[in-house]
Amino acid sequence: MTPTFTRLFACLPAALALLSPVAHGADAPRCTYYEIATLPIRYAGPGLTPAVDGSIDGMPATLLVDTGAFDTILTMTGVVKRDLPLHMTGRYVNGISGFSRLYVTRVKEFGVGPTRTTRRLDLPVVYETAFTPAFDAILGSPFLLQRDLEFDLGAKKIRFFQPENCKDVPLQIWQEQAVSVPFERSRDSSPNPHFTAIVNGKEVDAMIDTGAHRSFLQRRAAKNVGIDVTAPGVTRMGDSGGIGADRAPHWIAPVKSIQIGDETIKDAEIGVIESQGSDGADLYLGQDFLRSHRVLFAMSQRKLYFTYTGGDVFTRGTGLEPWMRTEADGGNADAQYVLSTMYGNGRGGVARDPLVAQVWLDMAVKSGQPHANLIAGRRALLAGHADQAIPLLRKALDQLPAERFGALWLYTARMKNGEAELARSELAASMDKQHDEAWPEPVGRFYLGKIDAARLLDEAGRDKDNAARRRCQAEGYVAEWYRAQGDTARADALAAEARARCAPPARTLAAQNTPQAAPPAAKTPTDDATP
Repeated sequence: MTPTFTRLFACLPAALALLSPVAHGADAPRCTYYEIATLPIRYAGPGLTPAVDGSIDGMPATLLVDTGAFDTILTMTGVVKRDLPLHMTGRYVNGISGFSRLYVTRVKEFGVGPTRTTRRLDLPVVYETAFTPAFDAILGSPFLLQRDLEFDLGAKKIRFFQPENCKDVPLQIWQEQAVSVPFERSRDSSPNPHFTAIVNGKEVDAMIDTGAHRSFLQRRAAKNVGIDVTAPGVTRMGDSGGIGADRAPHWIAPVKSIQIGDETIKDAEIGVIESQGSDGADLYLGQDFLRSHRVLFAMSQRKLYFTYTGGDVFTRGTGLEPWMRTEADGGNADAQYVLSTMYGNGRGGVARDPLVAQVWLDMAVKSGQPHANLIAGRRALLAGHADQAIPLLRKALDQLPAERFGALWLYTARMKNGEAELARSELAASMDKQHDEAWPEPVGRFYLGKIDAARLLDEAGRDKDNAARRRCQAEGYVAEWYRAQGDTARADALAAEARARCAPPARTLAAQNTPQAAPPAAKTPTDDATP
């Protein structure tokens, strides 16, 4: 696949910009460093992850920029939106959330920024993710690092370079002083380079991960450098998610020092994640590090160049950061949604304020943010306004067709609104497109009359790690089904039984299944949808 993507660069404009002419000897060839492409990046999705615009089979696509990804892959959002066929590969991939089946699909056209190829491509598809992806595909390291790459999150752009005669010449493309670090190639098939950093005086294996919301240590590595997640001063965060259907426990811990090349950061805070599958590097430098540095992946020299641009190197605190507010004030609907969830839940270091949360949610809904529409639609449904819920949920699912819970909510809204035939046909079509057997698929089969309530509860209890939570959810959905049929007495009785049995007491179904994004989790691709 990589040679095909290389052709995308061949389609770029021929005009080249000379950035840093350097002579390295009287008779030596002159080092020239050509910029061959610049792509603007933006914060996208409820995870507020760096993304670029592209296209897949003629449809606009949001592409996550993730040097931590093993390949360029499609998400189920991208697949279902385009009704692409899936073919089994018999292979699995792992991430911090465990393991996922790997499928493959064929696309006719794939574009990144202004460039595209119309050659048919067979692209991998990651199936199981901890959240519904808000983006259509992930630009992984084989695409991003086929040339020298500058990642400048502060300026919200990435630039690709082609060197000539620069093998042993220090690359000075910035005004600020740069630190260089030699690297080794990755130990797996990914070209994302590994390098050595020093944490609390001990060497660790590190890499740059543009898909990680904040920098983190694997828990095993944290233990090796003297960080105990049970110690005072460590904050337990919400679980993180990525590839795989599980959740990865996540903490924020103080660290005495982190040294990268000639740069030393003292008395910082860093994430610690107990990965459920991935066993890659020890230290992942994420978007907090990248907001305070420009980074050049000099693949041609086997070096990484860093230059500090200001601000905290690692995020201090656990929540609302100035750049998030700037994005929201600037009209970024995804950031508006994130602020709404932060103020609505009282998370992220901000006091709970339902009025402020509603203001941000209304702004996000007005801008068409799909997760905001899901929440607004769900609230309208629970308030008894099925007619108001339907257009909100339908609009959200048009953008997030792989969203499993939203399809169930739309079914219930249609049933309550007297649209039983349409409710069943929409839900059946959604389930067929997703090829899905994962939770909450059994709820869909119950709604369509393929299994009874007893079978649903039995299937909900089969996952030993999630049995209690899923049984509570299943009972809630059965109660909703009875209520949609007009059998309020039976619905109330079942809901009361669930509240009495579930420990802790069952929250409302909206609270159990509403998309969360406050603050964004530590690692993508899928930090951003429904629990």
